[in-house]
Amino acid sequence: MKENLNFLNPEDIEALKDEFEVQTFSHDFDLVYENQVPTAGIALINGELQLIRKSKVHKLINTGCLLGVNELLNHQPVKVGCRIKSNSQIVLLGKSEILSSLKNRKSKLFNLIKNLKIGE
Repeated sequence: MKENLNFLNPEDIEALKDEFEVQTFSHDFDLVYENQVPTAGIALINGELQLIRKSKVHKLINTGCLLGVNELLNHQPVKVGCRIKSNSQIVLLGKSEILSSLKNRKSKLFNLIKNLKIGE
């Protein structure tokens, strides 16, 4: 995950909740490890994520953030790992869902990712 995080407003969060399954984690869980290519983009709906670098907490991320989309689409490893904290909620966005949304301008997800600098 790069340091340039994409923040979500309350309307974006509601749109994601309407269109995708929200997953709740009852305990801390590593979603992606440092230097791993992510298997999905992560939208933090509620709670907290820790960005991990060299086995230490580098940064705390709170509700309303979209992570890992650029790395997923460009098949690039993330610079830092990501650990979800207990009782947090996320939406996992697969590569096929993201690519379909980029083609369908009426998709709610399209509006969220249209400003990302894909390929940079």
